[in-house]
Amino acid sequence: MLRCKVFGHKINRRRVWDDGLNYRTRCDRCDAPLIRGRDGWRPLDFEKDLIVKRSSHPATGEPF
Repeated sequence: MLRCKVFGHKINRRRVWDDGLNYRTRCDRCDAPLIRGRDGWRPLDFEKDLIVKRSSHPATGEPF
């Protein structure tokens, strides 16, 4: 986690998926859920980003 705070999250480009509104993945280092916004990749904000319209992960079914 400290490494991600210093250098930023490492995007797992092999596991990017579309939730119907944005592209999402997890950090390769700390496994944090990430979302791609207009300004690039950022950590998922559970209060703001988890809108009902979003689809769950196609393989695991997890919502984030």
